[in-house]
Amino acid sequence: MKCTKTRWWLIWSRALDHHVGLTDEEQPKMPNLKVTDANISLLIRTLIVLVNFITCGFIIANAIHHW
Repeated sequence: MKCTKTRWWLIWSRALDHHVGLTDEEQPKMPNLKVTDANISLLIRTLIVLVNFITCGFIIANAIHHW
């Protein structure tokens, strides 16, 4: 499977739920991804959410510890 710059850019845009077009003239819309690419996008988004939850947990634990 060839990993092109455009393919990774579309996967990253899907992971961030951002609508992009392939060209400047094209209306931005959700890029069509293959199942494998959609799974990679889901993994990226899951990691982002997990980092957010872990960070919030540390912030809450620090607030409780110094209460």
